[in-house]
This record gives sequence, structure tokens and C-alpha cells, in this order.
Amino acid sequence: MRPVPSVCVLALLALLGCGPKNASEAENKRDVSWLTDHPTGDAVAALGRLADTDPKALEALKARAPSDVNVYIAAWTAVTRGAGWGTEVLKAGLADPARAELASSAMPRKDARLGAFVADLDAAVVRLAAGRNGSVLAGLIASVGPTAHAAIQARLVDPRTRNAMCEGIALPEASADAKATLLAVPAEARDAPSCLVAVMEMAAKEDSAVTWIATEAEPGILNAAATSTLPCPRVALVWRQALAERAPNAAMTVPLQRSITRCATAMDPVLAELLAKAPRSRPVVVSALDPFGTELASLRQTCAALDRGYAKAESPVVRERARDALAHGCAFAR
Repeated sequence: MRPVPSVCVLALLALLGCGPKNASEAENKRDVSWLTDHPTGDAVAALGRLADTDPKALEALKARAPSDVNVYIAAWTAVTRGAGWGTEVLKAGLADPARAELASSAMPRKDARLGAFVADLDAAVVRLAAGRNGSVLAGLIASVGPTAHAAIQARLVDPRTRNAMCEGIALPEASADAKATLLAVPAEARDAPSCLVAVMEMAAKEDSAVTWIATEAEPGILNAAATSTLPCPRVALVWRQALAERAPNAAMTVPLQRSITRCATAMDPVLAELLAKAPRSRPVVVSALDPFGTELASLRQTCAALDRGYAKAESPVVRERARDALAHGCAFAR
């Protein structure tokens, strides 16, 4: 075998050494082939910048779009700098149920630019028919603000997408408008389990939600407040307003009793005050007390109010229950 001339070796080495060493160098050389063959996050981002002016770079991105989230990150970055291809690629991703979640994961919540994608996100939620992926997309819609009001309302009214929409509204990034929409729709548009979760999340932090539960919400929401993980001080706030402002209703007795059982210490001053100052609430309050319940031992102020005779003007049934409470459970509240 004849030896390879050294001049040929040197030429070969020079040829091999002239290619880009990294994505930055490849971008500077506009080497779409190298970036395509080395599809790291940096390389895809570089393709995105080149795609503003190079059709081959855009085609390389579209080829990776079915499985690479970096394509959609690059597309959103393009949206932020006003490059039209970014919107095109994101909308195409949202239109495909197989990659709608992948595309949406690159879109930041609470960004005003999401307004241009509300219709696409809304259609994607419908296509996914309230699956877990649907809640991710719904979370983006819920974060937009008033621009998405009609879409949020439509998703809540539609039983197929209601659960996903409420999961989106329960997220910390949900807008005030999204939360207000949940409280404003008809009661039947809140009958998914995640809607109750969303309302309780709101009530844990927002006094306006507490007031709504107390004065306007359907009885099922009151019952949910009693059995949920809503902090006891907030439960007590609900009942302070509900019993003072709602018309007396026997349907309130069971949720009130459950609230007393779970939150006796927080409920005690509220019940005592209502017995003294809100006469029309007395039948419901006394009916919700279990005369033999161990929680009465924690209701010292309530028992004292009963002892002062605030139930004496009520019906015989209510008076008897008050007497039984004083004679039994309240005996341990000294």
C-alpha cells in the first residue's frame, strides 16, 4: 500500500477543521445544516433567529415541531420580537391535539400577547374534551384577562370542558376577570368538582369570594365550605355573613353543623354573637347544635348565650334543643 502524501493529510485536516464548533458559530455562518444536525436548545434557538429571514431554517424548525418543545420556545421568542413565523408555528401546534400541550407549554401565562391566541387555545380545549391537557390550555386562557371573558364563559357552560376550565381558574395566575366569571355563571356551570376547588381557593385569600359564598352562592357551595380545607377563620367569616343576611333556611342546618364540628373554636364567637344580635338566625343556629356533641365543650360563648335565654322566644322544638344542649354538651364548657 502506498503511503498517503503528507500534503493530502494536511488538506483533509484543514477541511475537517473548518466546520462550526458550536451553535453560536454556526448561527454566525448561517449554517442551517449544522444546526439541524446538532439540535440542542441553543441550536434550535439559533434556527429560530435565522428563520426570520431564511426559509430553510423555518423548514428545519417545522420538521422538529411534532416533538421538540424548543421549537415552540423559539416560536414564542419570535412572537415577542414581531416575527410572523412564530405565530404561525404556535397556531399550527395548538391546532394539533397531539402537540397542543407541547406548544402551549412554551407560552407564558399573564402575557398580554396571549390575547391573539385565545381563539386557538379555546378550540384546543374543546378538542381535548376536558382531559388533563385541556386544563393546561385552560390555565393559559384564564390568565389572559378580559380579552378571554367570552371564551372562559363558554368553557364553563360546556359540561365537556367545565372541569378543565375550573382547574385553570384555580391556578395562581388566573386573572380577576376569570375568577369573577366563575362566580357569575349560572349554578349549573359550576357543578364540576374542580369548580368547588377553585371557589375555595379564592375564598381562602379573597374577602369578596367569602362574601359571595355567604350571600349569593347555591347551598352546595355552603356545604362545600363546611367540608373543604378552607381555613376555619374563613369558614367562620362565611357563616357570620350567611346567617345574618340570608333568609332562614332549613337547608343551612347540615352545612352549619358540619362547620361547627370541624371549626368549633373559630365558630364559637360567631354563633354567640348571632344568637344575641341576629334573632332570625337563632332557629338555624340552635338546630345545628348537637346537644350531645363533644364540640359543645369548645363552644363556651355559645353555651353562655343559650344560658342567657336567647332561644326562649323560639318554637317548642328549638327551645327543647337549646335546653338539651345546656343540660348535656354545654355542661363540659364551663
